[in-house]
Amino acid sequence: MVDIRHLRHFLAVASHPTVQAAADSLHLTQSALTKSIARFEDELGAPLFDRRGHRLALTELGERLVERGQDVMRHVRQLEEEVELWKGLGAGEVAIGADPEAEFGLLPSVLDAFVPSHPGVQVSLCSGHAETLLPALLRGELHFLVADAEIALDHRDLEIRAFAAAPMAAALRPGHPLARKRKPAPEDIDCYPRIGASTAPRFERWRTERVRREGAEPHTPSLVCDNYEMLAGLAERSDAIVFGPRDILERYEGARRLKVVAWPLEGPESQLSLIRSRGRHLSPAAERLIELVVQEAASRRCAHEG
Repeated sequence: MVDIRHLRHFLAVASHPTVQAAADSLHLTQSALTKSIARFEDELGAPLFDRRGHRLALTELGERLVERGQDVMRHVRQLEEEVELWKGLGAGEVAIGADPEAEFGLLPSVLDAFVPSHPGVQVSLCSGHAETLLPALLRGELHFLVADAEIALDHRDLEIRAFAAAPMAAALRPGHPLARKRKPAPEDIDCYPRIGASTAPRFERWRTERVRREGAEPHTPSLVCDNYEMLAGLAERSDAIVFGPRDILERYEGARRLKVVAWPLEGPESQLSLIRSRGRHLSPAAERLIELVVQEAASRRCAHEG
């Protein structure tokens, strides 16, 4: 009989660089976790790790157990969530994945509306890009993602709800030499540092195609940083030009920190989507958060169209 608690402890050790890191993630002492792994190996009658000095390497059995164990734990989490469904909206946990655009653009308003009204619900926000967040969603560790869905489109077991495409823009400090130009030309920006966040693969394809078609210089940023607050701060203190979704940059313009100008190149638009596992039943709290995300996206679309 496999003890779920021991299996959880084993998977934590297998997925962290050190036993101490695994213990911290489980809120256990290192000695308690080591004893748990030893008891698990005794129950199975075979070692799961080869001890090589201070390093632990999975045995062949350990590698097979990792693969099967992740499936088991996904079903356990889903079972736990089914139980939470009976508790209603007042309690439980919701784990969200968000890419930089969602984290700095769409989600702050959503969380402002949800968190104060539901103090019994614990919301966890995991930041990253779709390619790093998607595996966690597929493993059942995240309830849904708000991110660019381009790399998720081929997954038939995912339900993807695309929001309205968001235009790109540029922003610079009010005293910037280009601040008086409504729409700087591509050649205007060539002599200034260009900074921005990581983008979806279609932006790289667009850059490559533009170079091939027009013989243009590669539109390569001087700095790629997924923290828009840091990008805005750098633009305030220099002649760097920030590129990003217009709605995010307009927030800094509203605070009189930056001036937004039109994106000077004809290129792709930003495209956020809500991504969830098809057929997975979520708790009322998670469904309510999804509802708020959809409402906020619709509200922003109406504001831009108006």
